[in-house]
Amino acid sequence: MKRIVALLVTLLLPLLGMQGLSHAQPVKYAQAGMGFLKIDVGGRAAMAGTQIGAKGDAMSVFYNPALLAQAEGLQVMTSMTNWIADIKHYGTAASWNLGNLGTFGLSFIWMDYGELKRTIPYTGDDPTLRNQGYVDQGTFQVGEYCVGIGYARWISQQFAVGGHLKYAHQDLGDVLIFDEVRGENRMQKNALGNLAFDFGTLFYPGLGDFRFGFSLRNFSGQNDYYDQRFELPLTATFGVAMDVLSLFSGSEGRNSRITVAMDWSHPRDYKERLHAGLEYSLADMIFLRGGYKFNYDEEGLTLGAGFRKDLAGFGVQIDYVYTDFGIFDSVQRFSIGLYKK
Repeated sequence: MKRIVALLVTLLLPLLGMQGLSHAQPVKYAQAGMGFLKIDVGGRAAMAGTQIGAKGDAMSVFYNPALLAQAEGLQVMTSMTNWIADIKHYGTAASWNLGNLGTFGLSFIWMDYGELKRTIPYTGDDPTLRNQGYVDQGTFQVGEYCVGIGYARWISQQFAVGGHLKYAHQDLGDVLIFDEVRGENRMQKNALGNLAFDFGTLFYPGLGDFRFGFSLRNFSGQNDYYDQRFELPLTATFGVAMDVLSLFSGSEGRNSRITVAMDWSHPRDYKERLHAGLEYSLADMIFLRGGYKFNYDEEGLTLGAGFRKDLAGFGVQIDYVYTDFGIFDSVQRFSIGLYKK
């Protein structure tokens, strides 16, 4: 009976999620800043970024820090994303499982925007510049990064909690403004940083491999740019996942897994979203992944593959992810991880 219930839950929850998304919802735009904190990191992106779809590893600190409790031994993982508009997104994470003391994690993500062209409107009398409409002031660079420390621990054999304290920084360069108080032009530096916190839970109720979890990411105070105020992209997510083969056989002697995962996400700056992911694992060595992100403007289909190999207590993991990005063509991710049990 438990297996039947678990199977029904796994099959019906996606339908209920899509039904909820079909209802009219208010559109929320420009409600948050530092959008780079929402970009998926690592191989999990191939499962549409589901929070608890894959087994926990060092990269879990970016999704649901409670999954760090599942990370084995010492792990170091890094990823590179070819983002839209020739932008690069990098992410690195490390975790160390200390048994009863819990698992500690470190995280670092940063953006590479390259060089940008600086221009200002031209309001003078030069015919050539008036026709051009702007004055070229050379190039400048902007930067964004976030560094954090995480911790997770099993409270019982079935329940784990985790947290992730991080510092996010953004530098949008200097801009020439007119200071109405001083009555003169001056350079305004547009750089700020803020502390943020992520929190997550993971629970196995005992129905085969079925588990569910909750995460709250980017909880922070407000930020101010000159006379503009904004908050980080706070996102609350509830997710479920299950190895469907565990309904019919135990884990002993079985070298294949088919994991189905669903996430219901409530972001601060958009309507509710649904993520659906699937992973096939063979001998915990070869991984085939796929997923779909519902209720996005451009993102949708995600595909990927991974390879993991143990070598005398050490191991290496390589992942590739493809994401269809609508009018922006595609986004591709590459990641590599090293671990020691």
